[in-house]
Amino acid sequence: MKKIVLLSLSTWLLASCASSPYPLNMSEEQWQKLTPEERHTMLLKQQEYRETQRLESIKANARQRELDKQLELKEQERLNRLYSHPGGGDVVRFNIYGGEYRYKKQIYQLQPFSTLIARGETKEIDLQMRDYKHHNHRERAYLKYNPDGTGIYLYLSHPSHYNNDYIALLRDRSWECGAESRQSFQFSKHEALKGMKFYVEELNSNCRNPKRYR
Repeated sequence: MKKIVLLSLSTWLLASCASSPYPLNMSEEQWQKLTPEERHTMLLKQQEYRETQRLESIKANARQRELDKQLELKEQERLNRLYSHPGGGDVVRFNIYGGEYRYKKQIYQLQPFSTLIARGETKEIDLQMRDYKHHNHRERAYLKYNPDGTGIYLYLSHPSHYNNDYIALLRDRSWECGAESRQSFQFSKHEALKGMKFYVEELNSNCRNPKRYR
């Protein structure tokens, strides 16, 4: 019976950690010197160690999820305050009047789009478009408004420290009264946004002659 148990435990450990065939980081020489009973004991200790590590990992993941939840709640409270009392460029209106989305040989005309975005917020959006055959298409994109309010960035993949593929609309004085711009960007060999028409306007600004956004 002990040999059957030993074989079963050995099979389980080797399968779960093929790169470490001996328990508790033992060398082959140390392992060969053990009796069958000692090997069985070491395998049980290895199993106990793995179970302890598994439980610790579960606890650590639970703590991280709770921390992430608290951070998300604080961020949502911050955004709610900005949207409730916008001013000083804390919230802006971002419009897309039109443009083209190109993927390989396909060309799509973008439909008008408008949203509000707060300082420091990253928002997932859908770019609605149609091809020349009037087939509808949707492409996921992301808007990011820098925490310091210096610019808005349009990504086609999720923003990260390593993602430098974006269209940037940098702040200038005309944002207070509403500013229009036209930009293009080649995201890859096969994917691009061409002739994009944008409009950015601060909410609750002190501008005396605001532009009328379309």
